[in-house]
Amino acid sequence: MTFLLPSCERVTSLLTAYEEGALGPLDWLGLKLHLALCPPCQTFLDSFERTPLLLSRAWSGDAGTAAELALSGALAALREGRAPQGPQHHPEPEAWSALEPGGDPLLAILLRVHLGHCAACLADHPGEGLAIPLAQDPVEALRPHLPPDTQWRWVRHGLGGARVAILQEDPATGASLNLACLPGGRTTPFHSHTGTERALVLCGALQDGPAHLRAGDWITHGSGHLHGPTADPGCECWALIALERPVQFKGWRGVAEWFASRSSVPTPR
Repeated sequence: MTFLLPSCERVTSLLTAYEEGALGPLDWLGLKLHLALCPPCQTFLDSFERTPLLLSRAWSGDAGTAAELALSGALAALREGRAPQGPQHHPEPEAWSALEPGGDPLLAILLRVHLGHCAACLADHPGEGLAIPLAQDPVEALRPHLPPDTQWRWVRHGLGGARVAILQEDPATGASLNLACLPGGRTTPFHSHTGTERALVLCGALQDGPAHLRAGDWITHGSGHLHGPTADPGCECWALIALERPVQFKGWRGVAEWFASRSSVPTPR
């Protein structure tokens, strides 16, 4: 987040005041600038603006009884422990082709880790030894499935303590598998993508646009997407990231990252 450009989390907290015309000039300007650059927040605002109309339709006629029954059923499920468990954000259907013979090996690792968290997806994609269950230390649990850590190339991102290890890279295409660590409460420098990014949270939690992601959750961003995820306060967030192309950082960080990417930064686990 910069002085004028708020984070996605800050934008979502400002939307009520924005709709009521109660924002100050700086917050209003920052929100407008952010929305112009962040498609996920634009989508979230559209949904936010449609909510009153949807609610009015839901409560018209006999809908009140149906809504009360649905609420009672949800509360009963919570009391009885029947609430859904595990990841709430799952791979898109086309991603699963990576598990087929000849599929993308970098993407396949993310999918196998997700299957280790998600019983629902594992039921749809069964396979002997396919899932990679993660222990209390997810990085240690992943080591047998990754290149030796002597080959990892660590790069620091900005001054907030964020760091990324490039685990595997295709020099011809720029595709890479990366292990990212973001300290609690910190925001990744804003960057855009020149190819598809698929990320899987290993531990901790983070806010990425309107999506709040926990261990096992999956998110995909297409080419041109601009974002800067923020880790939840209190603990580090680790994520495994498959990139089709390298990312592009904005402003002075773009120049700094260009130089940083050309030198290894040994960072202990």
